[in-house]
Amino acid sequence: MKKLLLATAVSALTINAVQAAPTVYGKLHVTLDNVDKFSATTKADTDNVWEINSNNSRIGVKGEETLTDNLKAIYLVEWQVNTDGDGTDLGQRNRFVGLKYDRIGTVKVGKFDSYLKTAQGKVDIFNDMNYLDITRIMAGENRPNNVIGFESDTKALNGFGINLMLQQGENNKLDPNSNDVSKNLGDAISASLTYENKDMGVFAALAGDKNVVSTFNAVSAKAEADVIRLVGSLNLGAMANVAGLTLNGMYQNAEPTNLSAAATAPGIPGIPATGTTPAIPAVAAGVFRNFDKENSFLVSAAYAIGETPWAVKAQYHQSTTSFDGGRDDVELSQIGGMVDYMFNSKTRAYGYLAQQSDDRKNVDDRMYAGVGMEFNF
Repeated sequence: MKKLLLATAVSALTINAVQAAPTVYGKLHVTLDNVDKFSATTKADTDNVWEINSNNSRIGVKGEETLTDNLKAIYLVEWQVNTDGDGTDLGQRNRFVGLKYDRIGTVKVGKFDSYLKTAQGKVDIFNDMNYLDITRIMAGENRPNNVIGFESDTKALNGFGINLMLQQGENNKLDPNSNDVSKNLGDAISASLTYENKDMGVFAALAGDKNVVSTFNAVSAKAEADVIRLVGSLNLGAMANVAGLTLNGMYQNAEPTNLSAAATAPGIPGIPATGTTPAIPAVAAGVFRNFDKENSFLVSAAYAIGETPWAVKAQYHQSTTSFDGGRDDVELSQIGGMVDYMFNSKTRAYGYLAQQSDDRKNVDDRMYAGVGMEFNF
């Protein structure tokens, strides 16, 4: 039924000759992965498994309608699709409607990536991959509901961008560790300041979240979080005539907003999987007890081999979560590499190898290896 409704909606938009024609777009990203699996009760490596995975594949409709010489209405609706056939199609991704005014900026209302998340640019070479995206190591990768966003026109600011998002709690709980409801304008905030100069080969961003719910991987639990992120990317082909080489870095600090509530929160029971939703694991009581902060960083590099369709990439990222009261810190890390073959600007094939590490006792490293294909339309 959902697929029929989607097809009907797309067809209706496409044949409407009065309005500007929308654009149907998407990405199909599938991998063949060899994955280390842990025991259900321990962190010991018990076996490796071959899997076909769909990695954040999607389809969407977007467009704009001219209202005046300077003002346009814009819209975008995007759904997750599962290229491998597992799970349920048409999961929610970005979706919004808004107004765009030339030389000023855009106001959007809906659900879309936080400006902390988008500030990463393209520094994560494993972005969107189920097992290897930075969200498995770092906090801060979120797509909040019920948000209003403003994005300045970077052309009017000589490459600078100012972005501000306000999330409304709508008289519901935002913090999973508190019974307090949120009902104000801007119960949670995400903002970024960006700068890009392609001629110089420079991208930089400073971003922050305030009260945005995020996952802390060291304790496998969510809490409202305050996060600061600094990102930089240098295209040495433009800067220093080293054609094809790009260097990237990111540093981040994340802390639970209301640590006292998180530290004393009761456990949250797990929810079994259903035919339409994945299982949600249980969260033990007091997992944030003595929690201090999470500091993390990322370094990556990409080299496009001149006059060939080949590129090589490498990345290391790490988070260190500190605790008070004599509790040991937890270090999570990932190192990996990738070789790309670009058929054209929309299609690539690649192979990769990566290892994830957790420095706690009796926790084995996890190895991942595979090949993939990504097609954009």
